[in-house]
Formats: sequence, C-alpha cells, structure tokens
Amino acid sequence: MNRHLLDLCRRSERNREWAYSGFLSPAEQDDLLCCPEAAGFRFYFEGGYPEAERRILVAGDAKELGYPAEPPVRLVHVRPLSLKFAEELTHRDYLGAILGLGIERTLVGDILILEKEAWFFCIESAADYLASSLKQVRRTGVSASLCTENPPALRPRYETVRVNVASERLDALVAAFAGLSRGQAIALFAAEKVLVNGRYVTDKSLRLKEGDILSVRGYGKAVYDGIERETRKNRLWVSLRRYA
Repeated sequence: MNRHLLDLCRRSERNREWAYSGFLSPAEQDDLLCCPEAAGFRFYFEGGYPEAERRILVAGDAKELGYPAEPPVRLVHVRPLSLKFAEELTHRDYLGAILGLGIERTLVGDILILEKEAWFFCIESAADYLASSLKQVRRTGVSASLCTENPPALRPRYETVRVNVASERLDALVAAFAGLSRGQAIALFAAEKVLVNGRYVTDKSLRLKEGDILSVRGYGKAVYDGIERETRKNRLWVSLRRYA
C-alpha cells in the first residue's frame, strides 16, 4: 500500500496537480506517516469531517497549487422508508448492504448512525450509484440521498469510561475496559482481537498515547484520553471515550 501511496505523491509532484487515494484505514495512514520516503512529499488526509477515522490521501503542495476546492468525498444520507417497521441496524449491517452492491471497501469511509438513520462518506465517483441503488439494509427498506452539507449532529457519539488499573500496560487497560481478568485479556492478544489505531497488537506491555483508538473485538472501541489521577496506593484512574 505504501508503494501505491508514494506513487500518488510522485505523480502529484511530477504533474503539479492534486492526486487522491481511496479511503485508508488508520493503520494504513500511520504506515505512510512513518515511512521515511514520505517525508519528502506534501500531503494530508481528508475523511469528510474532523473526527474521521477512514480518510483519503490528498497529495499535493498547497503553497504551489492552492487547497483543492473540494476533495472527492461525498456524504450519503440513509433513512428507513417506514420508521415503524425499521430495524435497529448496526455499522456492520450498513457496510454489508453497501458492499453487497459491488462497491469496494476503499470507496467507502466512515459510517455514522443516529437512531434509525445513517450517514456515510464515499468517493465521489461512487456517490450517485450508491444514492440511487441502496434500497435495503438487512430487511429494512431504505432511501438514500446525497447531502450538500454535513448535519450539525454528524459526530461520533461517546460514553466516558473511567477505569482503575495498576499500570498503563495495554493488557491491564484491555482487562479493565472489557471487564475481564488479566489472564482472559492476555488471551485476546493471541486471538488477534486487540487493535490500536486499526492495527493488531501483540505487545501486551505497550503504553497508549492520548488520542490512540483502542479496539477490542467483541467488547467495543474507545479513544484513550490518558491518566486522570493516581491513587494513594499508586494505582491509576484512566479515562477513555467509548464509541456509543
């Protein structure tokens, strides 16, 4: 993936024009940021709203080209045809319905759900097709339409979680976050169920940084906000924002 993204940066520099990728996972974005070759290029990431996880690469030098008027990211609004008979649909349900239309995952960004409606970002070239073709999510009939601007409520919803741990080691955080014993938490690492910023982690002693996204398969996902305070017994209260 890095090779493809670096090629986009080179093409942008050579042709003196903006170049764009498909949607990238947090891990793919991090790979590029950590790549020494990328340091010589100008680029940024865009996901449609400030808190986006999945974002496209926008390659180009803003000082030379001026910022693009509108990167090729569009927003689609999905609502049930009948609220009375609408199911409680999940992120997986919406993504499955979208991919079931023959759409590649790289064409679709974040999916945000508010009660029985959803919004998702997609690459411009797929937007009209998705808005006209998405008719059903699981057993619920839906209508989809393009949005001209982001609704004010379009933000991830969080629930603040505070846990008491002996240290900032990742296995301790996973155990407290998931409500498991330390041994049960350690087993999740071997089963590849612990991710940080979209990447599977095996290092149980890893310390998270503020803003890191912790995912524990089957138990939820949260943004790590760091240590709030230390107790008299040298234990730590740490804060996370669990995705609702």
